Amino acid sequence: MKQLTARLIAKELYLYRWLLVGATAAGFAALLTAASGEFGFSIGFLVWLTAIIAMGVMLALFGVSSERKERSLLFILSLPLSPGDHVRAKLLGLLVCFLLPWALLSAGAVALVLVMPGIADGLLPYTVLLCVFLLMNFSLVLCGALHISSEAGMGGVIVLTNMSVSLFMMGIGRIPDLGEHMGKPDAVWNTPFWLLLAAQLAITLMALALPLVFAARRRDAL
Repeated sequence: MKQLTARLIAKELYLYRWLLVGATAAGFAALLTAASGEFGFSIGFLVWLTAIIAMGVMLALFGVSSERKERSLLFILSLPLSPGDHVRAKLLGLLVCFLLPWALLSAGAVALVLVMPGIADGLLPYTVLLCVFLLMNFSLVLCGALHISSEAGMGGVIVLTNMSVSLFMMGIGRIPDLGEHMGKPDAVWNTPFWLLLAAQLAITLMALALPLVFAARRRDAL
């Protein structure tokens, strides 16, 4: 069973390899653009952010919703897998697909803050929180795709999660213990940072655990 699950995860990586490569390439190109100057930073940051968010949405839509719509799950049902096993394999496969580019692009963003002399190191905690927020955002979209079968419902999830990214970026700077340190030459890792990071990780784990909990009780396929 573990070998079959590993093959299904490898199938996800193979199916979406060009999406992952394209998103990673676009993200690194955006980071290079961001390093070119103040105007380039604004453009590069927007493209970097869009690449990660769009990749996550497309993985959830094509990986779950499109398969459900196109009835391509009939092949999976012919395998010696229970519906719960299939949900777990699908969750792990799409999560791995997202984690690989996300980790590379997050490391690139952190390196950009550390290396570029024109960017204050005080932005480093903000960068880390934003990267983890994007992971949380994908986990919520994936959780929604695994539970919601209607297109309208998934559309609502995508709209709300995308709006939350903008609200997060605006709101985090208004937290005094975080916003006041962003322009400083040294990064400040204070209690509000660790509390917010812990909350993000907790929500991420809960979003990923929900399909696993309900998968064990499923009697039908996705």
